[in-house]
Amino acid sequence: MKKNKISLLYCGDDNLRQSARYLYGVLKHLGYTLNYVPSRHPLTDQQLNKHYGAIILSDYPSARISPAAQKRILQRVTDGTGLLMIGGWGSFHGYDGNYHCSKLTKALPVRCLSRDDRVNCSTGGIILAKSDWKSQFKSLEFNKGPLIGGYNQVVRKPGSRILLTVRDIKINLPQISLASKEYPLLVTGCFGKGYTACYMSDLAPHWSGGIVDWGQRKIRIDNVAGHFMEVGRNYIEFIQALVTLVLSGKQGIKND
Repeated sequence: MKKNKISLLYCGDDNLRQSARYLYGVLKHLGYTLNYVPSRHPLTDQQLNKHYGAIILSDYPSARISPAAQKRILQRVTDGTGLLMIGGWGSFHGYDGNYHCSKLTKALPVRCLSRDDRVNCSTGGIILAKSDWKSQFKSLEFNKGPLIGGYNQVVRKPGSRILLTVRDIKINLPQISLASKEYPLLVTGCFGKGYTACYMSDLAPHWSGGIVDWGQRKIRIDNVAGHFMEVGRNYIEFIQALVTLVLSGKQGIKND
């Protein structure tokens, strides 16, 4: 894959020998230049001094971001850096994300709950694409799956845009139905000159469900922490779409 000139700061998902290898491996495969920070490590001034096209926070507890670092991130986004938050136990409120207490919520297109927001879908959650997603990413259709295994509940901010939602699947054989309520799954917005997006599920097991294997064609990605992994082609294209949203801002709408 040809190297991309765009640099990304990616924080979280444990470390490269664990969950982070999925997103890290795909972003490397797509050619991005990456600066990676494991979940246990705080953001440093040296890391934030570099220029990034976008900052990605995924299962990265807000406690790892000092008030001074939060202020610097907000200024970066105001000046045009993209911001993408991926769901999980260390995102939004989660188990230890606690972003409802963070100044960074100013830049997010959703409001975090002040309680545990985790929803585990033992029978799966189905992804529903809205018109804005269909017009932007026509090749990625969700009418045949995949199913996800969980998500964070949030509240969409006025002025933001919902691209994807999720509804739980209810199984009571021989009947299979969908829950009546659907929740935001992918929401976009902007903060200053920077574009923002929140994907409320995870991109690594277990919440990712079948999305890791999405796509008939399988792609092998080598040299991720000394190992290889195999993922679906649509999984790679989906991650590219998420990054594109915060880099191009084509779906960005000003937050209130």
